[in-house]
Amino acid sequence: MPIKKTRTVCTTCHARCGVIVYSDGDEIVKIEGDSDNPKSFGVICGAGMSEREIHNNTEGRLLYPMKRVGPRGSGEWERITWDEALDTIASESRRIIEEYGPEAIVTGQGTGRTTNHWHCRLNSTLGLEGWSLVPTHVCLMPHILPNAISLGIFSPADGDLANSGTMVLWGQNPAMERGIMKRILDNQKSGANLIVIDSRFQDMSKHADLAIQPRPGTDGALALGIMREIIANGWHDEQWIADWTFGFDELKQRVEEWTPEKVADVCWIEPEQVVTAARMMGQDGPVGMMVGLGPGCMHTNAIQNGRAIACLQGLLGHIDVPGGVNVPVAFSVMLDDKITLWDSTKDPGRPDLFTFGGEKHPLYKSFGRSNDPNSVFKAMITGEPRPVKMFVAVADDPLLCYEDANLTYQAMTSPNLDLVVVKDFYLSPTAQLADIVLPTADWSERCTYDEELDGPFILAFDQAVPAPGECKDDWWFWLQWGKRMNPEQWPWKDEKEMVLWRLKEFYDFDLTWEEFQGVPVRVVGNADLTAEPVYKKYEKGMLRPDGQPGFPTVTGKIEFSSPTMQLFGYDPLPDYTEPAESPYSTPELAEEYPLIGSTGHRVYSFFHSAWTNVPAQRYFYPEPFVVIHPDDAATYKVTDGEWVTISSPRGSIISKALVSREAKKGVVFIPRPAWRDECEALGLPGYGWDKANGNVLVPSEPAEPGYGATAMRSFLCKIEPGRGEL
Repeated sequence: MPIKKTRTVCTTCHARCGVIVYSDGDEIVKIEGDSDNPKSFGVICGAGMSEREIHNNTEGRLLYPMKRVGPRGSGEWERITWDEALDTIASESRRIIEEYGPEAIVTGQGTGRTTNHWHCRLNSTLGLEGWSLVPTHVCLMPHILPNAISLGIFSPADGDLANSGTMVLWGQNPAMERGIMKRILDNQKSGANLIVIDSRFQDMSKHADLAIQPRPGTDGALALGIMREIIANGWHDEQWIADWTFGFDELKQRVEEWTPEKVADVCWIEPEQVVTAARMMGQDGPVGMMVGLGPGCMHTNAIQNGRAIACLQGLLGHIDVPGGVNVPVAFSVMLDDKITLWDSTKDPGRPDLFTFGGEKHPLYKSFGRSNDPNSVFKAMITGEPRPVKMFVAVADDPLLCYEDANLTYQAMTSPNLDLVVVKDFYLSPTAQLADIVLPTADWSERCTYDEELDGPFILAFDQAVPAPGECKDDWWFWLQWGKRMNPEQWPWKDEKEMVLWRLKEFYDFDLTWEEFQGVPVRVVGNADLTAEPVYKKYEKGMLRPDGQPGFPTVTGKIEFSSPTMQLFGYDPLPDYTEPAESPYSTPELAEEYPLIGSTGHRVYSFFHSAWTNVPAQRYFYPEPFVVIHPDDAATYKVTDGEWVTISSPRGSIISKALVSREAKKGVVFIPRPAWRDECEALGLPGYGWDKANGNVLVPSEPAEPGYGATAMRSFLCKIEPGRGEL
C-alpha cells in the first residue's frame, strides 16, 4: 500500500500549525511541518510530532465507552456501547431537567480548540444560555475582555509582529509553540526591536533587545508607567488621539503619578527599563504585541492589568495597520446566534437569568455568559444556591486545571452528583471519578474545522488516519447528545454536514467536502488566499454593527475612560491595585510564606494537563520541577535537582528544584502539567491530582470581582528541602 500524505492542522495547542501526516494504512509513519502553510511556515514542535506515538501506541488509551460497576474511584469498569452511553446521558438529562431545572446540569469543556460553539448549542438545547463550566475566568475572558471593553475587539489583540518596528512579547513565549517565532527573529535581524516582558527570563528573553522581569501581578503598573513616559515625551499621535479615542485627558492625569521610580519600586525592576521601553514603543513603530495569559489573566487584579495594556495599545495608535494590532473578523462567527442558538437581543447579565456566581462576578456573567467555576463546585458540594446533579466534562480535567484543587476534589466526589461523564483520551484523575467515560479522537483522527482566534484564517482538519477503537470526535458527541434531546435543533447527519453548513452559512463557501479538505487554510472572504488583508477597518465602517466608521464600543472610539467599566462599578480608567496575596497587601502572611508562587507555566513537551504518559514527551521532563533563583535556593537551603516541598495556606506539593536565574528573585515558578500520569515505558511514576499539582496551592478566594480571576500566578508560598510525607 502506498504511503498516504495528508495536509492538516495540529491542535495539540492553540497555535494550530500546519502539518503533513504520512500514513501507512492505520498507522502514522511520519509527521512534518507544512512549509506551504501561510500561518506556521513549516514550523512544528516536538509535542505535535509526538502525535505519531499517541495514535500508534494505544496502550492505556480509552478506546471504548465504559461505565462504572464499583464504587466511584474504584477503577472497576465495564465496556458499553455508544448508544447505551448516549441514551443514559439523554434520559438522565430529561429526568434532571424535569426535577431540578436545566441549571442542575453542568457541562464542562477545556480549551476547546474546535468545539466551543457546539458546546454552547448543546447547552441551549438543554435550556441553558451560554457556557456552563469552562476555565475562561483565568484565561480567555481576562485575555480578551480588556480588549473588548477598551478597543471593541472581542479577541486577543495580537500584533502583526513580522512587520513591526518594535515587537513586544508580554508574558508570551512563542518559542514554546508558535510558527511566529521564526518571523520574529527574522524581523529582529532586519532591524526591529524586540521587547520581552516576562516575570521569568525565558527563551525569547534571551533574544530580546530589552528584557523586563516585573513582579508577578504588577504588569498594570508597568503599562501605566510606559504610558506616562510616552505622553510626557510627546511620542503619541495627537491627531489619532483626537479622532479615535475617548478619555485621553483623564488618562493623562491618571498616569501622571506613575514615574519610572514608582514603577520600579512596585514591579521590582530598574527605572531605566521603563524609560527605554517607552522610547522604543513611542519612537520605533509600528508596535505589534503578543500578550499572554500571565499579565492580565491569572491575578486578583487581572482586569485592570489587562485594561492598562489595552489602553497602551490604543495610545500608540497602531491599530489594524501592517505591523500593528490585528483586528480579526472570524472570531465572532464562532459564537454567532445561528450556531449557539443564543438570543443576543437579550442581555446575558439580566437579573432574571440565573448563573452560579453571577451576582459576585457580573462581568463574567454578562460577557463570559458562564457560571463562575468555584461557585459551581461549591454548589456541587452544598446544593446551594441550587443543586448540581449531573456533570459532563469534554476535554476537561477539572482536578488539574482549576485553582484550589482540594475544593474541586470535594466537588467531583460529592454524593450529590447523580451522574458524572468524562470524555477524554486517557483515564485522567477526573475520569477516574466518573460514572461513564467516553473515548476521544485526536487531531490526526478527526475531520472538522475551526476559525482562527486571532486572525482571518479558516482551518481545515483533514482526517489522516482512522481513530482507534471507538474513539469519536467531540463534534460527533455534541451532535448525538443534541439529537436525542431535540433533533430539530441538530439536523445534520454527521460532522461533515456540520462543517459544510457553517462554511456556507457564514462565509458563502459552497464547497464539497473534498474541495474543502484540499486546502488546509483559507482566509475569510477569500477562498484562494490571493486577496490583500483589509486594514483600518474602523475607517471603513467594517467594525460597527451600524456600518459607521469607528470602533464597536459605547462611544465608537477606543475608550481610555470606559462607560462599560463604570456601569459595572469599576473605575472607568485603568488603575493598579496590589494582588490579594503579596508582601505588601498581606505582610503578616508573607512572614510565614515569603515567596511569590506562580503556576501554570508551559514546558515544551506538554500542553495543560495532557501527555505526561507519552514517552516521547515525558522523556524531556521526567519529573515535576520548580524553578527557583540561586539566591533564594541558598536562603532556603535548596539544592539543584533535589526534591523540595512547596507549601501555601491551602496545602503542599513536591517537585524537584531547578536552580536557575530564569526565576526572578523572590518568585518560584511551578510549571504544568502536574505530571499526573504514570509513564510505564520509561518507568516513571504518576503524581495524580494532588502530589505535584501547583493548583493545590492556589486560593479560590478572594477573586477578581468582575469575572472571578484567581491568583494562579501571584500567591504566597514557601519552599523547604525534602519531600516530607508526600
